[in-house]
Amino acid sequence: MDVMEAAAVGAQVSIVRLFTRPLIYHLNFKKYVQEFRIAETVLLARKADIESQLQEQLRYVGGRATRAVEIWLQKVLEVINDAQYVADMVRKGKYLSRSKVGKRVVQITLEMEELCAKVYSFKSLVVHDAPSIDIVGNSPVIEKIYNYLIGQEVRMIGVWGMGGSGKTTIMRHVYKKLQEEAKFSKMIWITVSQRFDIRKLQKDIAHLLSNDLSDDETTIERAAKLYEELRKTGSYLLILDDVWQSFSLENVGIPEPSADNGCKIVLTSRAREVVQKMGCKEVQVAVLSKDEAFQLFLSKVGEDVLSADPTIRPVMKNIVERCGGLPLAVVTVASSMRGVHDPLHWRDVLNQLKGSRDVQHDVFHIIKFSYDHLAETCKYCFLHCVLYPEDYRISKEEIIEYWIEEGLLDEMGSRKEMKIKGHVYLQRILDSCLLQGPNGKNIVMMHDVVRDMTLSLIAKDHGFFVKAGMKLKELPNELEEALDMEKVSLMENFISKIPPEMSPKSKKLTTLLLSGNSLEEIPESFFSHMHALKYLDLSRNPIKILPNSISNLENLTALLLSECKNLEEVPSLSKLLALKKLNLEKTKIKEVPQGMEFLVNLRYLNLRFISCLEEIPQGLLPKLLCLQYLAIHPTLSRPEEIMELSRLETFEGRFADLQDLSKYVDFLLEQSQRNIKYFILVGKTVEYKLHSCTNSVTVKDCITAGSRVLPSNVEEFGIEKCNDLSSLNGVSGLQVATFLKKCRIEECEGLESVFSSSCPPLKSLESLVLRHLKNLNVLVAYPDPFLQAFSSLKVLFLVKCPKIKILFSTKLLLLQHLINLVQVIVWGCDQMEEIIESEEEEKGEIVSDTTEFTFPNLKELGLWHLPELKSICSANRVMLCESLQKLEIWNCPKLKRIPLKLDISFDNGKVSHHSPLKDIKMKSNEWKSIEWDHPEAKKALLPLVRIM
Repeated sequence: MDVMEAAAVGAQVSIVRLFTRPLIYHLNFKKYVQEFRIAETVLLARKADIESQLQEQLRYVGGRATRAVEIWLQKVLEVINDAQYVADMVRKGKYLSRSKVGKRVVQITLEMEELCAKVYSFKSLVVHDAPSIDIVGNSPVIEKIYNYLIGQEVRMIGVWGMGGSGKTTIMRHVYKKLQEEAKFSKMIWITVSQRFDIRKLQKDIAHLLSNDLSDDETTIERAAKLYEELRKTGSYLLILDDVWQSFSLENVGIPEPSADNGCKIVLTSRAREVVQKMGCKEVQVAVLSKDEAFQLFLSKVGEDVLSADPTIRPVMKNIVERCGGLPLAVVTVASSMRGVHDPLHWRDVLNQLKGSRDVQHDVFHIIKFSYDHLAETCKYCFLHCVLYPEDYRISKEEIIEYWIEEGLLDEMGSRKEMKIKGHVYLQRILDSCLLQGPNGKNIVMMHDVVRDMTLSLIAKDHGFFVKAGMKLKELPNELEEALDMEKVSLMENFISKIPPEMSPKSKKLTTLLLSGNSLEEIPESFFSHMHALKYLDLSRNPIKILPNSISNLENLTALLLSECKNLEEVPSLSKLLALKKLNLEKTKIKEVPQGMEFLVNLRYLNLRFISCLEEIPQGLLPKLLCLQYLAIHPTLSRPEEIMELSRLETFEGRFADLQDLSKYVDFLLEQSQRNIKYFILVGKTVEYKLHSCTNSVTVKDCITAGSRVLPSNVEEFGIEKCNDLSSLNGVSGLQVATFLKKCRIEECEGLESVFSSSCPPLKSLESLVLRHLKNLNVLVAYPDPFLQAFSSLKVLFLVKCPKIKILFSTKLLLLQHLINLVQVIVWGCDQMEEIIESEEEEKGEIVSDTTEFTFPNLKELGLWHLPELKSICSANRVMLCESLQKLEIWNCPKLKRIPLKLDISFDNGKVSHHSPLKDIKMKSNEWKSIEWDHPEAKKALLPLVRIM
């Protein structure tokens, strides 16, 4: 065949393809739509599983979500939004448009399937900061456990020792080390706790494997399913913390760890007998030696105490001996004596600690000593923490709110002042080591030894009745007969029914916690004798109807019904004049409860996420003159009524349009001395999650021209589907928004640039997220030498912006302002050709010098689905990223070079790199085709590569 014939045949083939491909989409339309719906259902299920697992791990293991998981969740939201748009196209599509819609259906289906598959690449959902409790003397134990886990001989390890000896802390150090080194395909941490329940253990493990087990199945059936899921997981590490009794792995559904499956299991237990019966390799966590205990004590109490008066040393050593070498006891008593210099005080403490019968009694005595040294108010606050279940991660915000409503904090002028006081008390309890607070986290925990001591303490005072997290299926009989109960906690159980005749007789009962149960209804008589009840928490129950007897609880100050997702009606509240807090979040009520206008003492009202609540009766809110906290959305609010609430400190709500927002923004400006915190939605209902920023405005589907949009102290701003906006320069108020930290722009079809003229002085801007902007051409269209708007930028997300070709222009002085960038993600931008623009060479000029673009803080660079991306920067330019830890490149077929400057060395023929780079993710063909500037780069970086 000659060249002309070949060309003719080629042209015919191209023509056939041109017509047959659309025909295939048309003919297979129903099949593609069915596959699309299946993929969407599976992806939504995967998303729900990952979010649920993540919350579970954060609650029980601590740490924070990995960046990979955060990005995956963000990408899922993007694809789901696309899927919803495509689903609308399918519903509205005409017969003749099937080929075009069919093509888009196939594309989105593939994206959803890719995201579903990526779930299995997560080795862990969380990363951990270093634990806050010292591991003095336990480094050899950590090393021993670690070596057993990476070695081949030992498959099951049993870490045992007294309560308070540091077993869990040691395992957290090991977990963190293994996580950084990615030694296992998956790491699973389950806190078992004292009351062993085989079905709960099965459910917890399955949950962390993105699977759910049916309650209708037998334990044997569940075990078979779990066994199969674990077998498919690969070389996993299973950590079972705080095990109190031995059990059969087979009965649970856990495969026996072996060299063939590469799996390992670690148990921690107070009892040596447990780890022996389980056939584990024993690792004892011994108590500290006298010297180790003394050094730990000195590090906590402060060496300045000894410097001030050396005669205290022998007394101090005697006190340390009473701690029995247990780190928990040493740290607890040292924290109580911090800053004490008086020798007589030290001797008095020693006398108090003398006379104990054994080590365990000593520890209880020491914890009691720390408790006795708290101020009276702090004691009451601490005791209320025992109302939560064992190993419960208590939100700081939640416990302080609880103290406020229980009246443990003195009345002050504002809720903010009371919260500050609450944080002071909480910090004093943390400083005493009676509670633990992971570094940088907004949660606190009570060690189980401390909890045991506290329960024994309140056992002498029959005012407390605590059966929280005990797996109860019905109310205990003692509840009905005990006459002197004041605080009852039955939270986090499985109680589904209350006997019709049950009516607790205690006339002293002030607090009843029934949250997190399975109650569907409550008998009318149940509350009939609870005349003193002040605090009632029925949150997170599938309750459908409340008894009318609630209407007679005239001393009630707090009624919590959040996440009672089946609740459609609340009885009249007209008699509850003492009520200060009402939480109806995520219920199904269609109208506000009758009699709300009489709640003149109400300070906290939460009506968030009540989709059935269409409106708030006009004139109701101004009658609630004491309101300090108000949350109402997606139900609309009237700005004039909100402005009448003179004591309001926090407002979360939704306005109909920008005219209403403008009224409220002007009001905020006039009332700037009040420093009102706000979270405002404008326009159509917006899905969102609350962030750490306090002052936030989100606008959706509005005409922005002529309206004041932003208050001067806004910290977070989101704008969606405002198609008249060509750039942020059209947003009124942005020029003075100097506190703005986060900015998000989505689906604004008219937006061509982020800034089209002089950039506003947004020196606090840390995050810029740009999504689905179909006409975005550039970030900055104006050659402004003053680009302070980017000087603090840490996070830049660019997603589904099909027209932008260059991310960073070298014609502007933009790059020199990006020194604080930490994370850059570019995803699904069809025409993106360059990340950093290639500089034009002048005629006749030969450029031979290599120029460095410096990003000193950049830790993560992700480039996804960029079919036209040819370069990250030009051939004679390199990127110096001394902090880069993670590099992801996926589906960038035209990219041929990674211009990173690497620190690579040779030692005895071995090639190694010395940068912080830990993780490289690419497709196999991209790893093979992409070149690096250093000839030995691929060999040095190969251990870091994960092929996706």
